[in-house]
Amino acid sequence: MTLNFEIELDGVNFRFLTMNRVRLQLYQVYVQHEGKERRFHVQAAEDGAFKIMGEDVCPEAYLHLESTFNDAIHKLGETQ
Repeated sequence: MTLNFEIELDGVNFRFLTMNRVRLQLYQVYVQHEGKERRFHVQAAEDGAFKIMGEDVCPEAYLHLESTFNDAIHKLGETQ
């Protein structure tokens, strides 16, 4: 079963909400940016790595965190 979770990176809180309870596939990520809540998607590619979808939706300041998001999802997103 997949899980929702939160992480904090450099003082910024990111909430990950799963869109598939059965397997790791797609997450909505919520973050406060410039006084507004922003939402973007992180989805599994064919190789299993999670990628930011719609880079124009994700605040540019967080694009470099894509591999960190991937690691967090694989570590915290699924019960064993």
